[in-house]
Amino acid sequence: MAAEEDADPIGTPVRLGYAVAALVIGGAWAFGWDVPLWQHALRLLVIVLVLPPIVHLARRRLRRPVTAYPPMRHLVVAKVLLVAGAVGLELLLNRWTWWAPFITAAALAATVAVGGPPWHRKLRQRAASVPRANPSGRN
Repeated sequence: MAAEEDADPIGTPVRLGYAVAALVIGGAWAFGWDVPLWQHALRLLVIVLVLPPIVHLARRRLRRPVTAYPPMRHLVVAKVLLVAGAVGLELLLNRWTWWAPFITAAALAATVAVGGPPWHRKLRQRAASVPRANPSGRN
């Protein structure tokens, strides 16, 4: 077990972060079960697009270690696709059950909790392998 943990560059803090994010995202979707679908989508987009940069800035101010992050466009596209998938799933499920918002919330939570850490690892490795330009313009 220890060998597996050593081989995993992500570790428990990132997994825990994705688990918390999954609960927040799923909870936000389930909480709005009685509002129109466009409000679901808008609320979730605000949560997933605005909150992470605020947390990132807070970590910098607290002088916590900040590692290489993937390009912002990858994160934004992934989050918009996540919300679009949730909207599509709820529209599809609304035909058969009134539990559609709760099923969608569970699917969102599971997707983020299970798919987040491997995706994070892949994008983080890709971001770390790309040479960064010197911001001062000097070599």
